[in-house]
Amino acid sequence: ERGGDGHDVDMLVSVREGSFGTIDLGIGYADYERLRGFVEVGHNNLNGLNRRLSLRFEASTLTRRGILGYRDPWLLSDYRLPLRVALLQEYVKKLDAESRDTRYESDRTSVVLGVERDFTEFLKGTLNYEYSYVDTYNVRPGEVLSRNDVGTLGISSLSPSLARDTRDNPFNPKSGSLTTLTVKVASNLFLSEVRFYKATLQGSVYQKIFGPLVGAVALRGGIGRGLGGIDDLPLVERFFLGGGKSVRGFAQDSLGPQSSDGDPTGGNAFVSASTELRTDLFWGVGLVLFIDGGNVWSRNNEVDMRDLRYAWGTGLRYETPVGPFRLDYGRKFDVKEGEDPDEIHFSLGHAF
Repeated sequence: ERGGDGHDVDMLVSVREGSFGTIDLGIGYADYERLRGFVEVGHNNLNGLNRRLSLRFEASTLTRRGILGYRDPWLLSDYRLPLRVALLQEYVKKLDAESRDTRYESDRTSVVLGVERDFTEFLKGTLNYEYSYVDTYNVRPGEVLSRNDVGTLGISSLSPSLARDTRDNPFNPKSGSLTTLTVKVASNLFLSEVRFYKATLQGSVYQKIFGPLVGAVALRGGIGRGLGGIDDLPLVERFFLGGGKSVRGFAQDSLGPQSSDGDPTGGNAFVSASTELRTDLFWGVGLVLFIDGGNVWSRNNEVDMRDLRYAWGTGLRYETPVGPFRLDYGRKFDVKEGEDPDEIHFSLGHAF
């Protein structure tokens, strides 16, 4: 460093690394899950090599989940393929949204190995291998479609996916788009006890219209099929629609095929679409107008756009650092006999 008189001046600079340990906490409430929360502890720089180790616990009135995760950013340094490893233990209880009666319960123990690759600034690919040991029990009779729906199953699968993300903000986007394609294949080649395939494609676009007014559109679809003589996907892999995160105005998982007892059975195919107008009002409060539509079908060849069910509604948003808290009121366009005409949903984060 050169001093004001033109002579060199020696300087001593001390640098100390910050803490690499992290603790995250969260608590929330939603119309279906009710009270929920999480705690996560982690270390972001194991051995000074930017490796991350984390332990996360999540719980609600319907779920308990523990995840031990590890990430190595340089598995193969020549190809820059980050490695992710996760061990998961999960309990899930599925309820009838109207009566709150138990539809089924499941325990899942999973090991997931994955690599990812950034192809461009906006395009990312991942490849995951997962082995899950699933025990499904306390299943209402109407939910059972095949022998794979009750008891224990070892599911071994590969899941490649592509995602293109140009959103300006992942929590509250006002411009850009997100498109993802995910395929999951379970095969006895991977020592799986059940065979199936499923693919989901979803895309969303966000555009400022004028001032604080933002338009958002989302399209989603999925197909799948059981293999080896059983056409239906296993119960824990089927598609369901209805509720605050899909087609608002309908109760959780209520769209699509039903048993003779009126239990939703899910299906091998689904289509849904949503459009929203979003605007900011004051002090972090926003207003949303929306139209949602969608349905679920038992078989891929039964998909018919004339079967789509629609709902419209409005909602309030309150901005938080991790996305907006939302309260939505949805009302069905075509109310069928025995259905409630409307539903109220509340949760954290945008519907899409």
